[in-house]
Amino acid sequence: VTAPGAIGSPKQVTVTQEGCTLPGAAGNITGPATVCQGQNGVVYSVATIANATGYVWTVPSGATIVSGNNTNSITVNFSNTATSGSFTVYGTNNCGNGTVSPPYAVTVNPLPGAAGNITGPATVCQGQNGVVYSVATIANATGYVWTVPSGATIVSGNNTNSITVNFSNIATSGSFTVYGTNGCGNGTVSPPYAVTVNPLPG
Repeated sequence: VTAPGAIGSPKQVTVTQEGCTLPGAAGNITGPATVCQGQNGVVYSVATIANATGYVWTVPSGATIVSGNNTNSITVNFSNTATSGSFTVYGTNNCGNGTVSPPYAVTVNPLPGAAGNITGPATVCQGQNGVVYSVATIANATGYVWTVPSGATIVSGNNTNSITVNFSNIATSGSFTVYGTNGCGNGTVSPPYAVTVNPLPG
């Protein structure tokens, strides 16, 4: 606001709302610094902000505040596609916004990727041994879980992306599947791969 005065010599006057106090600066956020995609119910909080009547949070992409929004303690769910990023928070009241907290970096570890198509012989015989089935390397997988038809046995390569299978004399037709695992959970299962097991002569 420009106060009356001589032309060419304006004076500046600061206008404030009487009795109004800017919320205080937000402190450091606390909570897990490392989480997994798909992890739910994770709590993040900040010390009570002086003069704040509300709290405004930002969260990483793919994270959702499921309770506590507008308070100093929130519960967050991380989706299966959540990515690493930072949390921030600041206080609000009817006078304005306080200083934003320092960013709190959170690493979101990924789930294994979806398994692709299995390759290997689609037709075998009962009693056939040393048959190899495989799947392309699954992103972020540290292990592999296979299912095989009844009467088939994995004899090597279990927990890897390439297995060697023996078919017993009573093995039956069925499907192979595989999915990746890691410390955060399981990935999407591969499409079933149907294998016909021809019987031995009667």
